[in-house]
Amino acid sequence: MIGQVVVGIDGSEYSLSAFKYAEHFASKLDCELKAVFVIDSRKTELPIIYATGHFDYAFARTYIPPDPELKSFYTKIKKDLEDFAAGFLGNIEASCKEKKIPFVGVQREGLPSQILTEECRSGDLMFIGQKGENARFARTIVGSTAEDVVRSSPRPVMACPEAFRPPEKILFPYDGSPAAERALQFCANAFGTFWKEFLVLSSEEEKGLTEREHRYLDKHAIDHRLITEKGSPIDTVLEVAEREGSDLLLIGSHGAHKIRDYILGSTTVHLLRKSPLPVLIVY
Repeated sequence: MIGQVVVGIDGSEYSLSAFKYAEHFASKLDCELKAVFVIDSRKTELPIIYATGHFDYAFARTYIPPDPELKSFYTKIKKDLEDFAAGFLGNIEASCKEKKIPFVGVQREGLPSQILTEECRSGDLMFIGQKGENARFARTIVGSTAEDVVRSSPRPVMACPEAFRPPEKILFPYDGSPAAERALQFCANAFGTFWKEFLVLSSEEEKGLTEREHRYLDKHAIDHRLITEKGSPIDTVLEVAEREGSDLLLIGSHGAHKIRDYILGSTTVHLLRKSPLPVLIVY
């Protein structure tokens, strides 16, 4: 049973989509929604300014206090961001009130991934945008707020695309790993018959659902269908999702080779970056 969903927001289109997904699930599951707006302290804190002579072989550094105009500039930035955060939280609170969804708004300043990881401990499921306010800049390495939260969150995380659509058909790539088992259990217990279609995908090389897993889903009244495909999950998941008309992916945080996946780049990270669908990651 889910008692609270938590959504991280920063004013971007992706975070607005994440809120819409969180609102949709909170309404369907009849639970509380907590929205967390994190003001990135890297934007509001004055830079530390040092100076040293060109021929200073001791590398001694002298602190230079910032110019008063620079200090005033950062003070204004902080005030503008605080006002924007309050207004954004007010708008989504009004939306929740209209839908009779219990709402909690939190405004904090700090490192976004760290604050979101802390705040999600009060809930059962975390929603974040796949990208943030810097979405226009291409990413090729790990390090975004979304990926940091996915790696450190103590709760399942749903990474949401820019556009919202009500999720009804879920695709679950299954490899028999402990993380996949936990994902299956979480989905069955948290959502039950929430989905119109529960599609299980496995490759011919991996272990598919056993009779025990089939019985488990049947006991939870989850009507499911199994598809077996050749090739790597990275290559087939999105192809199958498009072909079957799925609108949400459920995955375990790591496959059968946790350390190797973490170092080389797991299927989870690949889907987090590339999927046009929301990705629900369970640990």
